[in-house]
Amino acid sequence: MSTEAAAPQQQQQAELSNQYGIPVITKEEEELYYETMYRITDGLPAHELQLMNKEATECEAALQKEIELLEEYLKSDQINEAAQEPETPASSIPVIPPEYDSTNTTANHYLPTAQQILESELSPLDRYFTVSALIGRIREPLDTPPPPHSALNKIRLENIAQLEKKKNKQNQSVYLARITQSRDKYKKILELKKENPIYTQLQSDPTTMLALIKRISNHRTAAVFRRAVNPLEAPGYAERILFPMDLTLVKKLIACNHISTFEEMHQWIGLICHDCVKFNGRDSDYSILTREFESYVDDSFIDYMQKLGDKIGPVALAALKKEQEEKMKEKGGSSGSSGDSDADKKMGAEGNATDSAKDESSAATDAKMPATETVPAATSAK
Repeated sequence: MSTEAAAPQQQQQAELSNQYGIPVITKEEEELYYETMYRITDGLPAHELQLMNKEATECEAALQKEIELLEEYLKSDQINEAAQEPETPASSIPVIPPEYDSTNTTANHYLPTAQQILESELSPLDRYFTVSALIGRIREPLDTPPPPHSALNKIRLENIAQLEKKKNKQNQSVYLARITQSRDKYKKILELKKENPIYTQLQSDPTTMLALIKRISNHRTAAVFRRAVNPLEAPGYAERILFPMDLTLVKKLIACNHISTFEEMHQWIGLICHDCVKFNGRDSDYSILTREFESYVDDSFIDYMQKLGDKIGPVALAALKKEQEEKMKEKGGSSGSSGDSDADKKMGAEGNATDSAKDESSAATDAKMPATETVPAATSAK
């Protein structure tokens, strides 16, 4: 695209951003977004990824249909009659249209009129739970905002406006500083696998990993993730969440050496976050807590890997990195003759590990933990 052709599009994006808070994504952020999406889905079970792919296809079709309806609306004379911003409901709990109700199999999966689309607090993303879970784990500045006219988006814009007025010690907007910090954190997390070999190194002794999981579990945002959700106290949880996970179970998987790298540990904690957002919805209070928890988890991994790297020294770190690269080359050369893919082997091992740890967890629970320690999940507003 030429500079002349791109200018009107950039101006239009800036206007939308100022009016509705729709973020303008730079090329760098777009690449960061795709890499982050790949990273947070990398450790999810194969069945969950298949379901996500199916839902994403259906969701894309519904969004495309709503876009077509809005484009027709913009071309018609109705826009002149309804120039003012539509009223939003006073209730904090949005009404679910039949089209967005996942239990309704007879209705279309998109709203039939432009006016309904503009007035809705929800979008097709909120109907498809695995897609909503994926989008709902992404933090600013890569996050997907609520519908422009929704009450949630108005609250979001008000919060941003207040943060923009505040200045830090460097006389920088608090909001801008937070966005920059969040963007840098995403980059550092992606660099862990590339730059720090300890992150992917097999740990024969689980002590260091157990120390990190203890640190994470002690954080205030981790309280709801320490124990398994009780399906009796969260109706529909067992049907929607096929791969339940909690921090206690992750700890047992580490102790049993079923989780043997920091990367795997990071992925299993990611599954906890995925389950929470999937069950409660991407804009629920529990999902806001999940994003805060996962942000702390990322900080903990970055800090812990840095300390372990400093402890062994740059020379040993470089040697370890070189050793891993050579093993990867050897593995790449012999992978063509392998009958089963690494992904299939890993999923089979993970399934067996989870069953084993669950059996062990159940025995420990019966012996030591009263049933009242089970943490209920919040029922979704959907």
